[in-house]
Amino acid sequence: MNDSFDVKATVEAGFEALRRGDPNSARDSFARVIAAGKANANVWYGLSLVHRSSGAASEEDAALDQCLGLNPGHIPALISKGDRYAQSGDSRAASSYYRTALEMAASKPSLAPQLRADLQRVETIYRRFEQEFEKYLLTALGNTGVAGPGAERFNHALELLIGRRQIYFQQPKYFFFPELAHVQFFEREHFPWAGRLEQKTQAIRAELRELLIHGMGFEPYIKPESERPNFNPRGLLNNADWSAFYLIRNGAEVADNAARCPNTMAALREVPMCQMKGRTPSVLFSLLRPGAHILPHHGFTNVRLICHLPLLVPAKCGMRVGNETRPWHEGKLTIFDDSMEHEAWNSSDELRVVLLFDIWRPELSQIERELITAMMTSIDSFGPRREWTD
Repeated sequence: MNDSFDVKATVEAGFEALRRGDPNSARDSFARVIAAGKANANVWYGLSLVHRSSGAASEEDAALDQCLGLNPGHIPALISKGDRYAQSGDSRAASSYYRTALEMAASKPSLAPQLRADLQRVETIYRRFEQEFEKYLLTALGNTGVAGPGAERFNHALELLIGRRQIYFQQPKYFFFPELAHVQFFEREHFPWAGRLEQKTQAIRAELRELLIHGMGFEPYIKPESERPNFNPRGLLNNADWSAFYLIRNGAEVADNAARCPNTMAALREVPMCQMKGRTPSVLFSLLRPGAHILPHHGFTNVRLICHLPLLVPAKCGMRVGNETRPWHEGKLTIFDDSMEHEAWNSSDELRVVLLFDIWRPELSQIERELITAMMTSIDSFGPRREWTD
């Protein structure tokens, strides 16, 4: 028998029957398309709605599975599947379907009003399930030493698992060295020289204050390069809101500036800074003016770490590296990987100044440091060198 019919019109008739509350007619329409072997994901989803209206749970599940087998990203079917698991008390399975539905919806340029309303409902339930899971997990781990010393990295991992933190990776602008740990802030206790430098804070700050009184030598940290395109995505090109007073620049002392800060230069001689002719170290007083905000960005390479010795730090100042935000504390070193996304701000009405310098990543062997230096020297011999600006 020739059963030729308009598939599109038949499917539309099925959904129209559902809208007017006639599940039997809807079932007939969808069944006819399925029998003809012409069903797509929407047809199976429509049949799942028919089964839902009659309370046929297992048949609804089977139709939803057929739908998602043909289109795993079918948002209404994902929601329905999540609802089915939520009704059965399996919040973990429900959360998985709800999360996928929300992720799929986020990539869509437009959604029907009814679907948007359903997604809002789903997001509320999903957040509640996540909070219940978090509460359960933290309670279950409460007596395991999770809050004690030595659990810091585990706690970081736990916060990533439960969504309190986002994952960030090294993304240097120019040179990436593989297999270095993705660590945002390095604890000062791991660097034997840190305490000795911190003890010199008062003398270093006194020299800084003299510079500020005379108001000489500071220049915008981001300056144009004549041989390079000069984009200004953060609004800091030639902007004195972020200024620098260089003691050492691209591996060479700035003689006049260094002469004005003998105590600072003497203190730095005990620091094992990154040494690379024509590039590093760079040592400077880094100044943020009131209201300044260095927007999120990535540094030049991951083979070095940036060190801040905070000297003048009013309230309402801080920085974020990856998923962790920290204030500066005067006289206490802050050491971080600037190849990870970071930003800094001064929301006070006073100056914020730190002594900034770079050191090698401690994991790099001496051979690796020499090879990196040789590579950069070769690059510089090919053409004019580029600053390792933040």
